[in-house]
Amino acid sequence: MNIAIAGAGIAGGYLAKLLGQKGISPDIYDGMDHDTRCRCRSCGWGVPRSVEPYLAEVGLDFSDYLLESMPSMNFDELVASTPLCTLDKPKLIRDFTKDIQVEKRNLSHDEEGDYDVVVDATGITRALLPPCRSDLTLPTLQQRVAVEQFGSERLRAGVYGNCIPGLGYLWVFPLGDNIYHIGIGGIGLTRLDTLLDRFYSNLSEDFSFTTICSCHGSVRVASPYYSTPFSVTKTRKSGSPQVIVGVGESIGTVTPFTGEGIIHSLECAKIFADTWPDYQRYASSVLARFAWMKKERETLDYFLSQEGRNGPRIRDRWRFYRNARRSGIGLPMVEAFRHLGALTQWVEGPDKGI
Repeated sequence: MNIAIAGAGIAGGYLAKLLGQKGISPDIYDGMDHDTRCRCRSCGWGVPRSVEPYLAEVGLDFSDYLLESMPSMNFDELVASTPLCTLDKPKLIRDFTKDIQVEKRNLSHDEEGDYDVVVDATGITRALLPPCRSDLTLPTLQQRVAVEQFGSERLRAGVYGNCIPGLGYLWVFPLGDNIYHIGIGGIGLTRLDTLLDRFYSNLSEDFSFTTICSCHGSVRVASPYYSTPFSVTKTRKSGSPQVIVGVGESIGTVTPFTGEGIIHSLECAKIFADTWPDYQRYASSVLARFAWMKKERETLDYFLSQEGRNGPRIRDRWRFYRNARRSGIGLPMVEAFRHLGALTQWVEGPDKGI
């Protein structure tokens, strides 16, 4: 069976490594040029420490990629303990395919016909699968920033929603040596650069910020349930069938509330390898494992509706709380519910507070 993987990012690179352990040698194509200094799409590089077993599965040591731990984070002025950290995503991607030949170009239409199975690991572009049943994407702007502190207090890692008009959030992730990823994303938000500049200005008495690089991007927050179909079967010129099947962000394995996708893409690739070559079992396993993402997407749809302007319902507050607990973030329930009332500020419209 001839197999190709289109895309050698987190999902595609990890899948290639997993399949290789099963004695399967896919051809890998990756011609995507993200036009960024790090050669990656806009991403905070944040993960929970539960990512460690996934790396160990393919013989990689988590400590080789750890940039900085985030034992506590600021969530709209509520400080919580976390198991989160930042890792060197570009190095990790390189090491996934270090011993594998990668064609540094996109898989051509003519070449597609040479394969019995083509894996769409092209992420946000979903280049080979038909459109999602109901897509939803979140535009982002992220900067890598050198931060100088004027006092004794260091810039704290954090995620902020109540300072962002519309449905969105701002993140501050340390990368070590006083370098940070600071970014902003939101559905329907405009003037992301203006909002980011305001954040810097509000902290200018305590810190100075020097931008090293900057990039725009988008994140699919549709959820797997709304990103179907996961696979399609085509008939080649020879009359033989060909399967196109997606993995990772191409099929929506990104947390709708936070945009967290690294660990979920790894898990999706692991499900693919574990169920190979049963595509029905793969699809049902992904839908079952990430069923909670469907509920988060439904909350986003509610906030985007006219009814959602009344603010979060109890179920929405519970889903945000569960999202935090799922990542191991130690939010006290009562305080978390009280602070989640700030979500009403997220849906006041793009012109409020600017």
